[in-house]
Amino acid sequence: MDMIEAMKVAVAVARHNSFSSASRDLRLSAASVSRIVADLEADLGVRLFNRTTRQINLTDAGMEFVQKSTCLLEELDLMRSAVRERHDTPRGQLHVSCVTAFGNECLAPAVPEFLRRFPQLDVSIDLGNRLVDLIGEHFDVAIRVGPLNDSSLIAQRIFTQRIVFVATPQFCEQYGTPKTLDEIRACPSVTQVSGNWGRVHRFSHGGKVIDFEVPQHLTMNSARAVRNACLTGGGYSLLGDFMVAQDIAENRLVRLLPDYEPIEQPIFAFYAQRRHTPRKIRVFIDYLAEVFSGKNTT
Repeated sequence: MDMIEAMKVAVAVARHNSFSSASRDLRLSAASVSRIVADLEADLGVRLFNRTTRQINLTDAGMEFVQKSTCLLEELDLMRSAVRERHDTPRGQLHVSCVTAFGNECLAPAVPEFLRRFPQLDVSIDLGNRLVDLIGEHFDVAIRVGPLNDSSLIAQRIFTQRIVFVATPQFCEQYGTPKTLDEIRACPSVTQVSGNWGRVHRFSHGGKVIDFEVPQHLTMNSARAVRNACLTGGGYSLLGDFMVAQDIAENRLVRLLPDYEPIEQPIFAFYAQRRHTPRKIRVFIDYLAEVFSGKNTT
């Protein structure tokens, strides 16, 4: 006996409360439906349906069998779809929301290669630091700093940033090289503040975690703008390590207070929980993990 076919027949009979209607739905003869149900009952050793000349009703055992069969058949359909899709070429539109600094410096240069691998996908990226409603605003993926308290989302860590103190060599010549947080507070600054983000940064020093409240001497909501202002020598800045690694390597900027170790800030890719995640989302998340897993700077 084909158990999957028998489960489908039992579910169809229960749904229609009729052998003849179930046979039409399944494109089987009424005799075949009756035989399959009889064979199933004999195999299980219980009666699934109470039959009269006028109606068919599920027994308690039949109710349990149909409920569990329905769940199993749905899982089989999902598994079949997932396996089929895994071998299909992802296509369509992928909508991504991403925090501005990471989007400018890291995501934007990485996406062209992703499109070369998956040429039947189109990608649109919205850069901004506001929280978005993935479902309501029709985004497939959102890339954000830190965990979000939303149980409806799946989070995958793709990167880790550290916020470091930097300034130009000319700044250090003019103001000296600060050795402590108190000394650096006395210096002019240009810093990024975007909403609640950036007002306080955490560092580890001497075995203690220290909260550094960012001075409001000159603030901007764009990390790239802060970096450009910092490069003029007018103030020190707090910037993500991935933004200033090249500047430090080429001596355009120097790192200040290296003994104050930044607390790492994870960057996550978020997407909505689904019974079956679309392949275009899966391949994009996998690509981000591949590209950025080895690119964290120190």
